[in-house]
Amino acid sequence: MLYNRCSVISDKFPPYLFGLLLTLLLTLLLCACDNQPLPGKQAEERPVVVFKAHPVALFDRTEALGTARSRESVEISARIAGRVEKILFRDGQQVKAGQVIVRMEQDEEQAQLGAATAQLAEHRREIKRLETLLARKAAARRDLDERKTLATVATSTIKQITARIDELTLKAPFAGGLGIRRISPGAMLQPGTVITTLDDATLIKLDFTIPSTELEGLSVGAAIQASCDALPGATFSGSLTGIDSRIDPVTRSILLRAEIDNRDGRLIPGMLMRIELRKHERQGFMVPEESVTQKQDKHFLTLMNAEGKAEIRPVETGLRRHGQVEITAGLAADELVVVRGMGFVKPGQPLSVSETWQSLPLPTAAGR
Repeated sequence: MLYNRCSVISDKFPPYLFGLLLTLLLTLLLCACDNQPLPGKQAEERPVVVFKAHPVALFDRTEALGTARSRESVEISARIAGRVEKILFRDGQQVKAGQVIVRMEQDEEQAQLGAATAQLAEHRREIKRLETLLARKAAARRDLDERKTLATVATSTIKQITARIDELTLKAPFAGGLGIRRISPGAMLQPGTVITTLDDATLIKLDFTIPSTELEGLSVGAAIQASCDALPGATFSGSLTGIDSRIDPVTRSILLRAEIDNRDGRLIPGMLMRIELRKHERQGFMVPEESVTQKQDKHFLTLMNAEGKAEIRPVETGLRRHGQVEITAGLAADELVVVRGMGFVKPGQPLSVSETWQSLPLPTAAGR
């Protein structure tokens, strides 16, 4: 009967059109057979690589450049003209506060001081003698008052001479490290002549500027990380200690100051340093960027649920850094995120784990 029907159809259609229709019919029948699973056969499991989500410390990051400065820094110079008599320090020496660094010629002042001191001693002896006589009414009150006046003048003279001697004796105003000596014994110094430098570098100050648009969320005490080319691979931790009260109206930037402990002396004043300023510190989830798929303005993750099947879930993303993406919503701790092999995975498809990542291969520090 089928032969007869085919004969009738072949009589009504041209041979080439009949052959085309027959080929199309056979193709549809084969596809229908392939889509019908065999009895008892389950969908094939897809091997995937998964990452176990866990919260990590995150923060927003602002970068800047700053120059290392000492806690205290000063140029040692002469206040008055004089000739150098003795230099009492070595290049790079550590000194204490008040330690004598340079002594200038002061023979004349020392002689004047000796004379004034002797006069004061004489006036005091005479005052004591006159007080004894006055008690017996054997001396006049006027003589005693004159001696007291002379003693006061002598005391003032001694103070003046002592002050000049102090100016000719240069001392360290605070403890720290001296720089290179720039004078020699016997040199004639003029006021302002730099003798050496003194720095207290046990604490380093970093002054730097950032755009005013980055101020939101910043406050004194925020953590910073600093590094420099002179010490490759080394990082230094510190904190923000000051924010300027004004924004520069030309550059629209603001000056900030941070401090770093430098008791080990590794940092030297004047170093150019890269500063990483941290704010909005929080706990969050980071996943590899390759595990996030995007359709229009929406983002999705492929997860392996408790039943071992694929689940495609919409998520919200945040910061991106080092090939990783922050997931701000849609992901919980210990869930398994498919990071490789999800290209042909469909929702509800059974999955088999070929590898599980417990941690990400790159640092999880996030930043803008």
